[in-house]
Amino acid sequence: MATIKVREDYRGLNGPEKAAVLMLALGEEHAARLFGFMDDEEIKELSQTMANLGTISATLVERLCVEFAEQISSTGSLVGTYESTERLLMKVLDRDRVDNIMEEIRGPAGRTMWEKLANVNELVLANYLKNEYPQTVAVVLSKIKSDHAARVLGLLPESFAMEVVMRMLRMESVQHFLLDRFPVDGKEGNHGK
Repeated sequence: MATIKVREDYRGLNGPEKAAVLMLALGEEHAARLFGFMDDEEIKELSQTMANLGTISATLVERLCVEFAEQISSTGSLVGTYESTERLLMKVLDRDRVDNIMEEIRGPAGRTMWEKLANVNELVLANYLKNEYPQTVAVVLSKIKSDHAARVLGLLPESFAMEVVMRMLRMESVQHFLLDRFPVDGKEGNHGK
């Protein structure tokens, strides 16, 4: 009777083999969704590699998942922008579909800054606001929906978040001309108003 050889040599895996192991580890449902983003040639190449993997030890799978997580986390903070999202979509979709999706994301041009901030991912907004003065953060969070503001507060460093909450509790009405000075899309508002 032939014995089944189990692959345990982590250093012996090449890039396509690592991708194949990760696809198999994800399970059918998640792997199927990823295959949906690939072209036929990519699917064929990855499928061929998957079919030839043989038995992979649980230790090797775990080590590969840890390496993947470490590489993802070593990229530092990620900031999604309109432009980076559009570039990514252009790699997998045709121009018309990308234009329709991005137009829907952009929304009506007449939206206020506060409405735009309400659609910013909590992590992105928290990463941006953590470098601002607590009073500035208090003003911003008081102007967006409370559930969104609460999620942003939960992502801020605890002592900083407490200072922001204290300032929100003591805050008085902010003059409109001051709100116009808050930067949107990296540009300051109208200073003279």
